Amino acid sequence: MTTILLNILLGLYSALCVTFLVSMVQSIRSDRKRARRDEEREARDKEYHEKRMRDFK
Repeated sequence: MTTILLNILLGLYSALCVTFLVSMVQSIRSDRKRARRDEEREARDKEYHEKRMRDFK
């Protein structure tokens, strides 16, 4: 009986650890994608602003 309970608890703990690890990896990936999108957007905005200032003069 004790062995079965121990195996169940270890299985649940392992599943929890795997879930936490997958969640961390997904969070890191989304943060990197968001940072890259923000950098690209800022570069486009700066380019657009510079073009508008040249056209304004």
